[in-house]
Amino acid sequence: MELFLLIASIILLVITGFYAWSSYQNLKEIRQENHLYKGMIEKQLKIATFPHIHCDIQPDPESNTMKLELYNVGNVPAYDIQISVIGAFNEESIDIPTFMRTVIQPRYRKYPLQVDKVGYYGIRSSTRCAMLPSQQHAAIPLNLPIRPVDIYALIQYREVLGSNYYQVYCFSGLDDFGSYRANILEPSKVESLERFHFHDADDANLATIEKTLPYSVRDFIDLWNHSLSYRLTMLFSDEPINPQEIKG
Repeated sequence: MELFLLIASIILLVITGFYAWSSYQNLKEIRQENHLYKGMIEKQLKIATFPHIHCDIQPDPESNTMKLELYNVGNVPAYDIQISVIGAFNEESIDIPTFMRTVIQPRYRKYPLQVDKVGYYGIRSSTRCAMLPSQQHAAIPLNLPIRPVDIYALIQYREVLGSNYYQVYCFSGLDDFGSYRANILEPSKVESLERFHFHDADDANLATIEKTLPYSVRDFIDLWNHSLSYRLTMLFSDEPINPQEIKG
């Protein structure tokens, strides 16, 4: 009788253990499914309620310059948009002495200007836009006195809750008619970034920036610090640019 009770107890213990293990596995699967479902819902809500910015560069025949066009292809407005642009040159397109002599106003030609780690320097500008409504676009004139080799743009914008997001573009020239095409867009998916303010008259202080910044932003900042403000160019002077002095 005691043996029978012992065997029955062991069988009951095994059944109870199996039931507990089975219940735990079912609960675990339910939690995983709920987590995946929650993630899918959050992703769908984010897609539906997030501004999506797209940029392009178009020639402006009226002013014989170029403009950066921002499109909000999302379903909600984008807020507090900061557009920082660099027209990049290298020594092959125009060397720095010629650039200073023909593009920069005389009183600013003693400004130190050097190429960055990959041999580029540039003209920089920064502007702000309070809001870009859904399915609307804005055209930003590019203050470039001569045609650059590449055009870099760092776009920062906020959604309604105040989080800041960024995009880094590199546009390369296709022809002599002002056509450019984006060959770099970082990041490949939406990523947030603590807002970094650019002022075209000032260098960016890398010492105050965390080393965890995305490499594309750090490269943009490096080129920004090897560029001069468009306000120093002949666009803001009565002295015209002599195109015969410019190489390339």
